[in-house]
Amino acid sequence: MRLFWAENPWPDIKRAAAEGYIVLLPAGALEQHGPMLPVDTDARLAERWARDGAALARDKYGVDCLVLPTLSYGQSCHHMNFPGTISFSFPTYLAALHDILREVVRHGFLKVAVINGNGGNESSLRSAQYQVMEELTREGCRARIALFPGYGSPVISRGLRELQESGLMPSEGQMAIHAAGTETAETLADRPELVKLDDCERPQLERETVPDWAWRTEELSTTGAFGDPSLATAELGEALWNLWAEAVADFLRGLAED
Repeated sequence: MRLFWAENPWPDIKRAAAEGYIVLLPAGALEQHGPMLPVDTDARLAERWARDGAALARDKYGVDCLVLPTLSYGQSCHHMNFPGTISFSFPTYLAALHDILREVVRHGFLKVAVINGNGGNESSLRSAQYQVMEELTREGCRARIALFPGYGSPVISRGLRELQESGLMPSEGQMAIHAAGTETAETLADRPELVKLDDCERPQLERETVPDWAWRTEELSTTGAFGDPSLATAELGEALWNLWAEAVADFLRGLAED
């Protein structure tokens, strides 16, 4: 069985469902990431977190997984005024998530894990999760839709603290929420040719904390970047990729054992 859903013929996918494979849906976005990173950054994060985590879960914990093609478009309303951003409306995104999740369950899979690479997707993903759960409950189906907690993962929290204590990951402050040092580091380790090093400068931000109201990126940062991308290194990026793989694998192990 190949790791990627799309690379398998249908009889193999049917067998994977019968054998209890976990299906992963990487949820990304196509949105601006400052003047130095490609607009597909979040799609790439979701794709690699899912791929690397599923492979590690298989090899380290014996968890059988299939990784769906990445849903590269997401909910990016924060960034809509920056060229290059293509954002689904909320109804469109919810409909797409709903249909993908329902189709996976319809083919007999009982555990689906969504690996999200974009913070703007979170509210829609949670809504889709519970919408599908409500429908499945009414139909008497006990399939489970799980959302990987991302930065809420204890593996991630512990690992980031250790990276900071080691000095490999400098602190960027609480506004490093998007297109900052971590995403720049991951891209440097993964696709260095796509990082515009001359534009890796700390932006002047309009606020020191994230506001409670529904904000637009240009209200906080004129460049679309946050944090300090100039602090990024490929060494940090490689450590982050390994950390995310371990976190996703640990999450999948828990889902498999539950």
